[in-house]
Amino acid sequence: MAFALQLMIPSNSNIAFAHSELEKTYPQEEKTISEGPETFEVWFQDPVVTHSDSIQVFNSDGELQETGAVSVDPEDKTHILTTFKGDLPNGNYLARIKVIALDGYILNEEIRFTVKEQEEISVEEALEIVDFSPADGEILDASPQKIDLWFNQPAEITAIGLFDDRQQSIKLKKPYADSSDPTHFIVEIDEKLTPGTYQVTWYARQMDPKSQPDRLDVFYFAVDQFTPITQENTGEPASSVWFTNLGLKQVGYWLFFIGITILFGGAFFNAFILKKTCDRRWNKISLLILLFVLVGCTFIISVQQKELQSLTIDQFLSIKFVWIPIVQLILLVTGFFFHKIKLLFYFAALILSVFIIGHAPYPRYGGYITMAVNALHLTAASVWVGGLFALILIPQKERMKEWLKDVLPRFSKWALISLFAIIITGLVMVTQYVPSFTLESFMKSEWGKSILLKAGLTLIVLLIGIFQWNTVKKLAAKTINVVITRAKVEMIYSVLILFFASLLVVSTPSAAEQGVYPSSIKKEEVGLSVEISPLYPGLNELTLQFDKENIKQVEVTLSMPPEYNVTYNAFHVGRGEFKVTGNLLHAAGTMKLKVKATLDNGTTVKFPFKIVVPGEMSLNE
Repeated sequence: MAFALQLMIPSNSNIAFAHSELEKTYPQEEKTISEGPETFEVWFQDPVVTHSDSIQVFNSDGELQETGAVSVDPEDKTHILTTFKGDLPNGNYLARIKVIALDGYILNEEIRFTVKEQEEISVEEALEIVDFSPADGEILDASPQKIDLWFNQPAEITAIGLFDDRQQSIKLKKPYADSSDPTHFIVEIDEKLTPGTYQVTWYARQMDPKSQPDRLDVFYFAVDQFTPITQENTGEPASSVWFTNLGLKQVGYWLFFIGITILFGGAFFNAFILKKTCDRRWNKISLLILLFVLVGCTFIISVQQKELQSLTIDQFLSIKFVWIPIVQLILLVTGFFFHKIKLLFYFAALILSVFIIGHAPYPRYGGYITMAVNALHLTAASVWVGGLFALILIPQKERMKEWLKDVLPRFSKWALISLFAIIITGLVMVTQYVPSFTLESFMKSEWGKSILLKAGLTLIVLLIGIFQWNTVKKLAAKTINVVITRAKVEMIYSVLILFFASLLVVSTPSAAEQGVYPSSIKKEEVGLSVEISPLYPGLNELTLQFDKENIKQVEVTLSMPPEYNVTYNAFHVGRGEFKVTGNLLHAAGTMKLKVKATLDNGTTVKFPFKIVVPGEMSLNE
């Protein structure tokens, strides 16, 4: 029984929606309410883009309930809601939520709730644990002989397990109720416990459950000394594909980036390097490049349409992730035919990209400021990439050497300026997206791997550019071929860099982030520093170091929306130092940590923190 119980305990329980950006809903998930709600409301971590089918509510027969239009709260852009037209009768309901994140990713959620009149709701008191011994967070001087559990009513213990700090089960005798108190259960320990930390996991139910589920709880105690809960080697983890986000949408972004950067960069090259508005050879090339943009946009929009296939054409076209690419195509085609406005229209099409592509629009990543940095990043990349292509493809072979002698010095200056701008703006965006990370967390995320590969290629190109600059300053007939070869190599690297840029768009920055951040800047009379090791889902050790020793007790609460919430008492292991161990971090994402410290004089101090757990999540941010 202990082995089976070990498989069921906290690593997977109570955390079904841990990866979601969903903060909360009304009605709440799996809740029973006494009367039909007037509205269905959803709160997300970030603002989202809605459409007519963003919230749909179905009854137990699968019938769609009539609701009004989905609206966004003007006071809180993360809050969306719809109003029911009429009262919901008693029954079970399923709400399907489909919204679009600010980077174009489709977020899907399902929330179940029940409507039942008050008199039909059982008023039976829920089963609760009142007390237990040894106490949570207690360090005993000697091995205990039994475990005591007190409930708020007579109950039945359906399973209980005691595990040491290596997750090995300890022999227990069968639980029995105290003959003088049916709410008190005793579980005798069948062996002597060695020094270290122990975990108690139990399941119990009411004597007359009436469909009430078993109650699960976990607490920890130690004998002689605190030790972290660890797990024996379970073998090497299965190797994973480096880039699981490769797909039609990512290919679409790649083709789009190649096309739009070459078009604008080539037009810039003609206007500022060649000092002319049109070149017939380049116009022929531009027509082919324009097809790249068209095919890329087609791929992106087709994926969007498949994900939002329930929408009508009018509804689909009203979404900014559809109409903005169409506007971009119109600007590019217009610019292609009207040479005097070509550069302006190409630039407008390029800048519109920051409103629908990438993570810059998120408020927590900087919003408009980061969007401006991203726009500068795209502009610099276009000047460099488009210029390279124009440099190689525009001149006729028979007069290439003479042409390059005239053009190369001017372009080299713009190319180096662009590369430095790309590097600086890239660093700014990385620090905005991922303020705290390690090399390990970076390498374990697709976003981080893409950044490192993109940065490595950019560094190579920068070194080539420096060599080019030195060669161009002393340009001679015999070095022309060397310069052309280097330019072709740079062109290949630029296409690869755009490939990894397309992967960044479909990956999640927070998958590379890890850290523990204070959620409040309020200065308390007691200081606290927090560390978690390892900062990955699984078995963890939380260390709380206070700057004073007058701490009597510490209570730690970990929560993750919409439902996960657990509280532990911390072990006092030294001067102002407290620890918590166990399966604390269940999944990648953002978790809230609340620390409540009780001082010797009885006053309490609270410290809120945010824990960012690295790793790929089921939904993009």
